[in-house]
Amino acid sequence: MKRANKIVYLALLLLLAAVAVLAFLNRGDLELRRALEENREFHIRISGEYVATISLQTLIDLGVQEFATPFATSIAASRETVLQGVELRLLLEVLDIDLSNASHIVVSGLDGFYSPLTLDEVKQEGLVYICFSMDGEIMKSQSEGGVGPFMMVIRGTRFAQRWCKYLEAVDVVN
Repeated sequence: MKRANKIVYLALLLLLAAVAVLAFLNRGDLELRRALEENREFHIRISGEYVATISLQTLIDLGVQEFATPFATSIAASRETVLQGVELRLLLEVLDIDLSNASHIVVSGLDGFYSPLTLDEVKQEGLVYICFSMDGEIMKSQSEGGVGPFMMVIRGTRFAQRWCKYLEAVDVVN
């Protein structure tokens, strides 16, 4: 066997081993993510520590707001979308989460997407929402072919590239 072939086979073997190890390490996360999706819940964390689990009913009890905002993607033209949700600012206030020591907030999705937010964005009234309904229908989960069960929306942004679908957690970073 040629030396070049041995190097290629060794590299492939190392890559396969790395994938196997990472899959093993992430299997617990997959079970947690599946449960969050099935139960229609997401977590609030402060510096990685779980503070609360938020359900659809929790958001509804806080008082739902309905608003229209432009929605565009790289493959679809802009259109007005009607969403229902709760301001992230209000949710954090109700949970009595102190943002005075926070540097920023990171919203993460079940698909591995992360969207960082500044404190000014989160504190601005009417800007950042946790939504559960789009165009009059409850959002479907990823396994159902939807963008939910929850999605973080930054109202009024031209494109939705910072929106976070399949919401898994809101992390307050100190």
